[in-house]
Amino acid sequence: MQALLAASASSLPRPGGGVTFRYAAAPMATSPMLLLLVLGAETAGPVQEIPRELPRGKYMSPSVPGEVRTIGPTGSLGPDVYRRRRKALMERLKTGATLVVNEARFEGSREGMEFYYLTGIDEPGAALLLDPASPDPEVLFLRPLDVERGQWEGDRAKLPSQAIETTSGIAQLSRTSRLGAALIRACLHGGLNFVGEFVAAPDPKPKTLVWYAETQERMLGGRGPEGCRLNDHHGTLARMREVKEPEELKLMRKAIEHTAAGHARVLEVLRPGLREFELKDAVEEAFRRSGSRHVAYDSIVGSGPNGAILHYPKDDRAMKDGELVLVDAGAEEQSYATDVTRTYPVSGKYSPEQREIYEIVLKAQAAGIAAAKAGVTPRTIDRAVRKVIDDAGYHDAALHGCCHFVGLEVHDKGDYEAPLPPGAVMTVEPGIYLPQRGYGIRIEDEILITPTGAEVLTRAIPKDPDEIERRMQRRRAEAR
Repeated sequence: MQALLAASASSLPRPGGGVTFRYAAAPMATSPMLLLLVLGAETAGPVQEIPRELPRGKYMSPSVPGEVRTIGPTGSLGPDVYRRRRKALMERLKTGATLVVNEARFEGSREGMEFYYLTGIDEPGAALLLDPASPDPEVLFLRPLDVERGQWEGDRAKLPSQAIETTSGIAQLSRTSRLGAALIRACLHGGLNFVGEFVAAPDPKPKTLVWYAETQERMLGGRGPEGCRLNDHHGTLARMREVKEPEELKLMRKAIEHTAAGHARVLEVLRPGLREFELKDAVEEAFRRSGSRHVAYDSIVGSGPNGAILHYPKDDRAMKDGELVLVDAGAEEQSYATDVTRTYPVSGKYSPEQREIYEIVLKAQAAGIAAAKAGVTPRTIDRAVRKVIDDAGYHDAALHGCCHFVGLEVHDKGDYEAPLPPGAVMTVEPGIYLPQRGYGIRIEDEILITPTGAEVLTRAIPKDPDEIERRMQRRRAEAR
């Protein structure tokens, strides 16, 4: 085809109405593609490349054995410790089956450590089923094997695996794809026990309760005699975790050593002009040099008015002469947390006003520690702390409670309404926050509850204002 039709601008009337357009051939150069478009022909799509055999590199063949990731306790607490805890839980419950799903996560701090407490295993997606009436009273459920996912996350062992049975201390292994069927069978052995904590909306439901609801629905839809009974034992694991075993206390004391190294570093480097993140980096680097692999929670470093923000999220301000800096930072040892707060003078010396408020907070903490012993409730300790602050006239500047449990989670599980048992570890952390004056002061220590009182576990970290000033001034004199 040598020409493209082009419409002329003229038109003629057609008998009976309408318009007849007159077209004239207009010679023009055309490309084959333009011609196809005008004629309405479809263009060819992209041509898919035909696979071809590629050369194989000479180093593609294996020369070292594969290393399959082990599953089991990796710290100093061996399988026997976790086996003892599982046995104690089953003895408390006496009947029924108990599911504990791994919901461990770090979102500013560790949470959901119930599964880890019973197994020492940090395998994502795993679950533990305890059923004393079953031929297999302990079953560890692992995610289905995914070879391609292993390229990203590390190879995982096939089942059965004697290695995992040995390292985990649990003889019966299965995949979570079979957990639903196992729960239906377990319902026939006295129902299903819930031993975790209730969670209020809008937070997600515990995964254990999600599994239980699905099981009930598939067993004639309810809790009746033909369905699956749920046994409410909520808080059981929390009360077990309250009392720290000797092995746990040893790890917590080690975590406190790491934490002490970080706070000691504050006294060495703190000066006007230093930025908050630089101080935070120095503290956390000291944790690591001491041997800690992880912080217990996101460290808080708030200078000046930022110290009056309880969980100050940023750390980019430069500290000024005459200000205070609040440092809330703790290290971990094998997932066991420490929680310590100190408030330091940036210039190395507290002003008269700062010292006056500091002494009130210190006195309030001393009152709380003096009130702590086995048999009293956390509320009793809180009242002792608040009385000192209220009597000083700072009721409205005390923004939080005095105490929380510490353990595998920095805000560990426990019963805050019940009398404290010997062996519980908790914080005493009064604070007075005065943003209108440009500062906040918090002093936080960990205590171990004993039958007759409380041992201050973090006493080696200085909090006496005279000692803090002496150490800071001595370091500055040495640096000159």
